[in-house]
Amino acid sequence: MVPIKNPLAISVKRTRKEGRTCLLCPVFVAEAGRNDVQKVLTASRKMRYAHAVKRDSPAGGGSDDERFLMQRISRYLFRHILIAFLFASVGVTCVVLFTQSFRLLSFVVDNSGTTLIFFQLLGLIVPTFLPLVVPISVGVGVLFIYHKFAVDSEIVVMRAAGISPLRLALPAVVLGLLATAFCYLLTVWATPAANRALVALQYEVRDSYSVFLAKPGAFNDISDGLTFYIRSRGKDGGLNDLLIHDIRNPERPVTIMADSGRFNNANGVAQFEVFKGKRQELDRSTGRLSQLNFDRYVVDLQLLRNGITNRVPDPREETMAELIHPTAKLIKGTPQHLVAEIHQRLTSPLLALDFALIALTAILAGQFNRRGMAHRILIAAAVIVAIQAATVSLGSLISKQILFVPVLYSVVIAPLPVCLMILMLPAWRRARPSPAPASPP
Repeated sequence: MVPIKNPLAISVKRTRKEGRTCLLCPVFVAEAGRNDVQKVLTASRKMRYAHAVKRDSPAGGGSDDERFLMQRISRYLFRHILIAFLFASVGVTCVVLFTQSFRLLSFVVDNSGTTLIFFQLLGLIVPTFLPLVVPISVGVGVLFIYHKFAVDSEIVVMRAAGISPLRLALPAVVLGLLATAFCYLLTVWATPAANRALVALQYEVRDSYSVFLAKPGAFNDISDGLTFYIRSRGKDGGLNDLLIHDIRNPERPVTIMADSGRFNNANGVAQFEVFKGKRQELDRSTGRLSQLNFDRYVVDLQLLRNGITNRVPDPREETMAELIHPTAKLIKGTPQHLVAEIHQRLTSPLLALDFALIALTAILAGQFNRRGMAHRILIAAAVIVAIQAATVSLGSLISKQILFVPVLYSVVIAPLPVCLMILMLPAWRRARPSPAPASPP
């Protein structure tokens, strides 16, 4: 082993020999061996001692080199964490899209939609679950990278060189803060807009007249109280033996029966014409049945569509300003759900920072163990899953009982000071000194 002559001229260029990559080491790690941590620690202590002597000398110096070194190390860690975070985010997003694609495909097929509509629905559904995916991906990325560096002894070498745990945790904390800001952008603006556009597109597809062409020989429930039936579809696009039953107004149900029908455009307006049939309307208040026989009758498509003008919007479709200052219709429909939605939007983005700190505490707290950190990773994963499940459950409980609001904030905020306190305690990082041998009598 040949130590570097000038300990302050530390280079962060990676030394690649025998497949070994090291970020920071004052010796040639290839000569020290991959698992010979003791030699690396000994050389690192010598480097730290020489650095302290130089720093305490009257001439001083070394601060620029140290600052440059810290910046390079932080960028090195941040780059690897960011790549792991992106891979985890893309992987989880693809899995969720795969599970949701079956439901969306069934919806598009049942409503005779196009491939373009299917991909539009897929694109709109992504922002709706990203606030859940991003915090978990941050925790997975931080846990994976720091565990990899710990197993490869890079964390050990950095620690032995005098780098504090908080300094090692800084890149992950920065990523957690950026992810938190991104989640706030999603919950405040992007996710409500996506939910609103998704619902509008679903109603547009469901109310499209192409739904009348679906499933010949079966009764198709277009909406609540509106049933459409055709026996067969002609070669020219016409419909044979059709029935329309409308009971959306229970006091005046309407039934239309015809031998045939077709869609056409009159002055750019879509129309549905039926031929040789009858229209029946029953007035339940008087019991009178009105019947009209016709050779040609034009059905208003707007009357057959399930409009959304009277629908009470879901709180997930509203912006924060609309939730804080709701309309009378929204308050009358779901008053307690508004409170739950507001508090969930304020707390869920903080989970990104929570999961980053939990992963850091699991890896950086305690002593290094060359046998692995499987138990720490399992504990960290269990804590992350427990917190995520608790926030989702508390969001549902708040919609029933507002007293659970402080519990939600406690679950989300409590991990922040606890993890920071553990990372700042030097006793958790330093091996306990062996007791001094007893002096001879």
